[in-house]
Amino acid sequence: MATKSIEILAPAKLNLHLGIHPGRDERGYHRADSVMIGVGLSDIVRIRTADALTLTMSDDCGVPPERNTVFRAARALCAAFGRGEGYAIHVEKHVPSQAGLGGASSDAASALLGLCQLWDVDPLDERVVTVARSIGADVAFFLTMAPAYLTGAGDVLVETFPELGGVPVALVRPDAGVSTVEAYRAFDEEPICPPSPENMCAALRASDVNGVVEHLYNNLEPAANRLVPVTAEVRVWLEQQPGVRAALLSGSGSCVFALCESDDCARRVARDAQETRNWWANATTTVGAGSQFC
Repeated sequence: MATKSIEILAPAKLNLHLGIHPGRDERGYHRADSVMIGVGLSDIVRIRTADALTLTMSDDCGVPPERNTVFRAARALCAAFGRGEGYAIHVEKHVPSQAGLGGASSDAASALLGLCQLWDVDPLDERVVTVARSIGADVAFFLTMAPAYLTGAGDVLVETFPELGGVPVALVRPDAGVSTVEAYRAFDEEPICPPSPENMCAALRASDVNGVVEHLYNNLEPAANRLVPVTAEVRVWLEQQPGVRAALLSGSGSCVFALCESDDCARRVARDAQETRNWWANATTTVGAGSQFC
């Protein structure tokens, strides 16, 4: 049989609104109101037919391949569809880990999308979505990449919004990352009740960038700042840069994103963050649905 292969982009995401609710459910999860949008910074996931299921990574993620979200997602999807596990998967990393950008979840979703394309399966097939939700809270979002509001543990889709592509963004991450587990533990020590995400949802329904800028929110940010105080310094620095409209920690951090007035502004901010502060940085834009396919 001829070898088949496919290459899929695995874009990062931003949390435009992240409202974690105090307390945990019977599964140990917090209720999370999460409004997310994709950005152009992407890993690359390559899949080809092979004798067995294998996973290689361009960067060491610190976990054995069989525990990686990509491997687990591919294995679970093969089981769900009764398919053999004959695939070699390689992930070329560009999205930093422990950044709140959803890199691991996006990689897993891209593996699912790639297999669906090889099998000619609808990626929104109920079996695919069920596998995605079983791997991680954000994974299902990356199956479509449309701006979306999710609740439950951040895995139950409530609403999708019109595309809001092309908004200039500067991403800045200090050397230290934030463990999601530790961030939620720190949140539990000093919980904050979040407001409704409705203002952000209304802005996205209207494709109102000014409204998005006005209503950015993340009540996990104080917990992340206590764990890695430099994240607060990054946000303050970004807010002081000319042309930055607003800045916020993404997810549990440690990456802070800035919505900028122009692409030139985003590039300048990213360059200055690298050259004057020695922080990792990237200039990108928001992206719409279907942006994974090369």
